[in-house]
Order: sequence, then C-alpha cells, then structure tokens
Amino acid sequence: MIWKTDTHEFSATICQRTGKTCPALARMARAIAKAMTTAQPATSPEFQLEGSSELTHCEHGCTARFDARPALIRVFCGTAPETGSESLDAYADMMFDDQATAMPAQFIDHPPCAMLQAAAFEPSVHAKSELRPAV
Repeated sequence: MIWKTDTHEFSATICQRTGKTCPALARMARAIAKAMTTAQPATSPEFQLEGSSELTHCEHGCTARFDARPALIRVFCGTAPETGSESLDAYADMMFDDQATAMPAQFIDHPPCAMLQAAAFEPSVHAKSELRPAV
C-alpha cells in the first residue's frame, strides 16, 4: 500500500500474519513522521532516532522496531531481537527500492512480518524561494 501526506510518501507491505495492511503500523509511522518533521528545524541532517514500541492494537501483539532519519523512516514488525539493523535495511532496500539487487533466500533468518517505509519529500524549488528575504 502506498499513500502520501504533505511531507512523506509511505509504502507498506501486507502483514504476513493477517494478510492485510496494519492500521497500527500506519498510525505509528505517521506519528514518527510528524515528530521528525516537527524536530527538523532544531536538528541536523544527521539526526537519527532508533527504538521499538509495542503495537497494542495489533491482535498478535507485535513489537515494531524503527529507524528514523530526516529523509527516511523505516519500521519493521515482528523481527527477532538479534536481527541486525544492517540486515533489516538490506531487506527493506530489496523490497522498497527498484534499484536493489536480489539476495539469497536465507539472507535474513526471520524476516519482518510487516514493514513500512516513509520517504520525506524534498522541499520544492518554489517553497525554497518563498523563504528568501525580500531585497
């Protein structure tokens, strides 16, 4: 599923447990995106926030791990705690990036049951010109 807000384009996979998109995952990602957008004036482009949260509205009680940066937010549901961030990022690249290369089937032992990626829109040239002081 793909949808857009004023600041981000969201792409989500179907949950492998329910066979549907996960509304709890979407709500969490929108909240993270809003927080990152709000924090942007006070942070640097290198700002990063990582963590995890229980998706209480998920009937299976998923734990969602997230990695949020100003340009890209990724959320992984139902991953094993020992799965490394690099492996999850490579898996997400394969799923969400049309330029990514294929990987062996056992690259990741326990793939996420669902994932979501939110890519921030670049400020438009028009929007940038509006921020310039009048001369």
